[in-house]
Amino acid sequence: MQQVAKEILLRAKKDVFSGNLGNINTFFKGDGLDFSEIKEYSYGDDVRKINWKSTAKSNELKINIFNEERELNIIIAFMVSGSINFGSVKLKQDIIAEILTILSFSATKNENRVWGMLFSDKMEKFFEPTRNESIVYDILDESIKFDCLGKKTDFKAFCDFINGVLRRKSLIFIIGDFWEDVDLSMISHKNEVYALIVRDRFEENPTLNGEFELIEPNNFTSNEFILNKDVAKNYNDLVKAKDNKLKEHFLKHQIVYGKIYTDEDVFMRLSEIIKG
Repeated sequence: MQQVAKEILLRAKKDVFSGNLGNINTFFKGDGLDFSEIKEYSYGDDVRKINWKSTAKSNELKINIFNEERELNIIIAFMVSGSINFGSVKLKQDIIAEILTILSFSATKNENRVWGMLFSDKMEKFFEPTRNESIVYDILDESIKFDCLGKKTDFKAFCDFINGVLRRKSLIFIIGDFWEDVDLSMISHKNEVYALIVRDRFEENPTLNGEFELIEPNNFTSNEFILNKDVAKNYNDLVKAKDNKLKEHFLKHQIVYGKIYTDEDVFMRLSEIIKG
């Protein structure tokens, strides 16, 4: 476990501090702004800030005006569940730990305030918001050693917690495998939300044949199954349907999302997702 943490730390430092990541204020889509007012568009204004609803009502081009903040408020949440303790190449838990490390290093490098948390159906571990780099090591250590088995994610409980503690617009990174029912609409309307889905290709498309005993990692119940090509195809179709529903939800609520598989370069894939 210590060796895994050391390797993750070295990779994250290399990626972030080599300059590949760039300034966090431009790396992330959000620009650390608080809404101020709506005004008529003038030549040279940022077209990305056009308010399309006001434009449609008035038949005149309108844009949002913001007050700039000196720092970003960044929440990095590890959504804990028993299914995280799986991986045919690397454990999903190790991939999530690497994502957490990269994001927290990136944030503290540019003196932004970072909140870290491990959340299942309740708060498992909370790290007080800080700009101090020490939070990186604490988050990495806890995310590597935490026992996920027997845990189940509750996204509603997570949203209730976020709405209870946040007082201004924030960047919220939610990292997990997203097998549970997901509704992030309660926090997406006033925050910039990123859903980072960590999966193993085998769990989406199993290629086994035969009779197996499968154990549910969230509650330890077990069942015997006969797996063959037909069963695998039906399962794969269900996964695609679930993920299509997830995609529709993210698009509807303007949530940035993407998958990172256990056999991918974490930093490169993370960069692709966030930079869009």
